[in-house]
Amino acid sequence: MTAADREMEYQVLRKFLKSIDEPRGRLSRSLSEAIQSELTERQRQMVHMYYIKQMRMKDIADDLGVSVSTVSRTIRRGRTRLKRCLKYGGQALLNAALEE
Repeated sequence: MTAADREMEYQVLRKFLKSIDEPRGRLSRSLSEAIQSELTERQRQMVHMYYIKQMRMKDIADDLGVSVSTVSRTIRRGRTRLKRCLKYGGQALLNAALEE
C-alpha cells in the first residue's frame, strides 16, 4: 500500500466515523450498531482518538499509559474490523463520503 493509499484510507475512515457520530438515518444507525458490536471498548477509544480527535499515536499512548506499539496494534485491529463493517452495508456511505 502506497503512502497515498494510506492517506486516502485514513480520510475515508475518518469521514465514515464522523458520519456514525452524526446519525442521518437507518444506514448510519445500522453501521453504528455494527461498530459497537465489532470493536472492543479499547479499540473504539483509540480509533476515536486517532481518527476523530486526530491525535498522534505517541500522544494517545501517553494519555492512556501504554506503549506506542500497543496503540498501533489496537488501531490496526480496529481498522481491520471497520473495513469488515464497510463491506456489510457501508458501501453507500463510503461512496457518499468520497463524493463530498
